[in-house]
Amino acid sequence: MSPRREPPPSAVPGPSVRESQGLLGKYRELMKKHTALVRKLGEHTRRQVITYKLSRWALETSDSALAVMNATSVVLANRRWHVLGRLRGPWRREEDGAERMALRDVGQAEAAAVLAHPEGVTRVTRYRQAREAQPRVLEVRAERVTGNMQGQVLMLARDITEQARAEEELANARATLLEREKVRALGELAAGIAHDLRATLNAMRLRLELLQRDVDPAGQGQQHLDALTHVVSDAEARVERLQAFSRSKPGTVLERVQLTGVVRDAVDIVRGGIEHQARQGGHSLRLDVELPEGLPHVSGSAMELRYVVINLIINARDAMPRGGAIRLRAFRFGRAVRLTVEDEGTGIPEEHLLNIFKPFFTTKGDKGTGLGLSMAHGVVTQAGGTLTAANRPEGGAVFTLTFPALKAAPAPPRGGAR
Repeated sequence: MSPRREPPPSAVPGPSVRESQGLLGKYRELMKKHTALVRKLGEHTRRQVITYKLSRWALETSDSALAVMNATSVVLANRRWHVLGRLRGPWRREEDGAERMALRDVGQAEAAAVLAHPEGVTRVTRYRQAREAQPRVLEVRAERVTGNMQGQVLMLARDITEQARAEEELANARATLLEREKVRALGELAAGIAHDLRATLNAMRLRLELLQRDVDPAGQGQQHLDALTHVVSDAEARVERLQAFSRSKPGTVLERVQLTGVVRDAVDIVRGGIEHQARQGGHSLRLDVELPEGLPHVSGSAMELRYVVINLIINARDAMPRGGAIRLRAFRFGRAVRLTVEDEGTGIPEEHLLNIFKPFFTTKGDKGTGLGLSMAHGVVTQAGGTLTAANRPEGGAVFTLTFPALKAAPAPPRGGAR
């Protein structure tokens, strides 16, 4: 056998070659990891860019106005904030009536209120345009920013005009339903009261008839008894009307009415009572009545209109706790007949003029029911007329009743047919 040959020294890898191969493998592994990391970092960066663009698009196209503010200036704001900032002020805060001229002033006021609070609070306030016929309503939300942006406030303002209008309509609908429920309950109560009053008035009528038999027809007592009989008759008619109301029957049948006669009767009924009450209170109160003859007739119910005038006179008396004059004046006004009832009292607050004829609205507190002027307005309207209220320039209030004048009734034939 031939001897075994050993490989040449150059063909056997040495220690340095093996180390180089190991380093090359590690380098390749590191490169793979670096490439994967760069790829992941690029993907993360792309996501951040997309998120940033999406967030910026959302902020710029949002219906909500967003801003970062401090107590003196706007640090950052989106486009909607600048749009709302161009709306005309002043803006009135609903909770206390404070006014700010522009949205920037609103934001500064709300930011100052949040920063003044020692703890982090979220403040939500509504502002309304103060001098617009159809005002816009803004809801402003202010919240303190934490972290690296301490001392700044995040503001969010939303135009909630439609929401506020819907809330007002809902509140009005609820109030209307409540009034209807009150009227229904009042009708049930009226039925029982009318029954009792009718029995009382019947007893009073019988007593008056007995007294009239014993009183001298030519004496002054007879006049008082006639007046009382007249009042009882009107009261019975009123009770009958109340019963009809409680049974939801149709309204009073209209007739031809001489307004001057109605006013005279009303004045005769209340004059003694209100003048006597004024004297007891140490005040002077007088009724000045100007009723010309020959005024045209109007359409209505004499009994109903009489109590409308009585109600207005009593209201005028209540408005003059220190006395004064109540003036009633009837006159022809074009093709209409007009009656004014004026007093020298405190007048009607301007904010109440639009509501004074609404059911259950009263300025007398617990002393009033809020039905007198409402029913008076209904009576006049049913007769085809109008009833308005205003303040006199010299002080006091004036109620004006206007009725269409009726044509003169045709004269009856002088003789029968031949």
